[in-house]
Amino acid sequence: MSAATTAVDWKAREDAFVLPTYAKFPFVLERGEGCRVWDDAGNEYLDLYGGHAVAALGHSPEEVARALAAQARKLLFYSNLVYTRARAEAAQALVEFCGEPGSQVFFCNSGAEANENAMRIARSTTGRAKVVAAEGGFHGRTAAALAATGAKYRKGLSGLGADVVHVPFGDLAAAEAALKDAAAFLLEPIQSVQGATTASSEYLKGLETLCRESGALLIFDEVQTGLGRVGARSARHAFGARPHLQTFAKALASGVPAGAVLAVPEVSKKVKPGELGSTFGGGPLACAAVKATLDAISARKLWENAAAMETLIRGTFAFPQIVEIRGKGLLLGLVLAADSKPVRAALLEKRILVGGADDPNVIRLLPPLIVGPAEVTALRSALAEIFGRDARP
Repeated sequence: MSAATTAVDWKAREDAFVLPTYAKFPFVLERGEGCRVWDDAGNEYLDLYGGHAVAALGHSPEEVARALAAQARKLLFYSNLVYTRARAEAAQALVEFCGEPGSQVFFCNSGAEANENAMRIARSTTGRAKVVAAEGGFHGRTAAALAATGAKYRKGLSGLGADVVHVPFGDLAAAEAALKDAAAFLLEPIQSVQGATTASSEYLKGLETLCRESGALLIFDEVQTGLGRVGARSARHAFGARPHLQTFAKALASGVPAGAVLAVPEVSKKVKPGELGSTFGGGPLACAAVKATLDAISARKLWENAAAMETLIRGTFAFPQIVEIRGKGLLLGLVLAADSKPVRAALLEKRILVGGADDPNVIRLLPPLIVGPAEVTALRSALAEIFGRDARP
């Protein structure tokens, strides 16, 4: 049986047994290393999408693979009813990476679950029910997280929570009015799915002030912006605003399912035993991957590389077809003057993987944080060929 036939068979088998959700790239991946992945026919692709911002260290990073193997040989799992060294080390690593002394962590399994629990913490510690969310955000597909997500993803669904109020992203006056008697304000500092729509520091600092004055908690959904991606350790550091709660997932464990809520001291001390729980959250295997991931990002200061690559991209992607570059670090949206779909398809023909967005004109770049000038140059050269061809009469 040829490799090509095998690929078709595996696609057909997945289509037969897995519920249809996402539109997929038209190949079967077999392996990955660094910024590149290979399909089952042996074709190599430059991955500038990073498995949707998950592969911060690149694909199958050796540090994480070693940590997983070592932990698997010792203890695959036990529930939160016991103490484990792996959980203690992972929590300490996250606090030291982007928290402050006295902060504490709740581990779960995904970004949606992290956002659900952040809202739960806000409601339980303030005694209020209402959550204010920014329009256009994406916080996950579980019920409470989806209630806070943008209207497109709530369409046709009911029972998602009438106690979530949406206000325009960037509008402090609307936020102030909505925050009366609210438990929290939840937002992504950069709305990735929307097309890398980016908050200003003034807006985020303004929200910090409004939440403090109203008694609400400020929640930064850092599922994508966290862990070095925006050219700083987190959006908190990049924008200079202090949230009460930060949520993480995606790159947190380099692809092992893991999420986390990081709470500042004045909030964490109000959380009571029994208010939160997760069978698999904080399991030894996931926590080993969390610590290895954070240690590697810290040791290599990969947020500095993210900032440097942003500078390189902004300085060299001066195509007339690109009217704006949104975002920070390596969470970027190339805004085209027209629909980006043909350009993304042309890049795929050149075996370069990028992302789309709810804004149809946007190409999203979410590459591994180890990406370098050679990969950026490869993308620029490919775009030059595509734009040159498309620009001809």
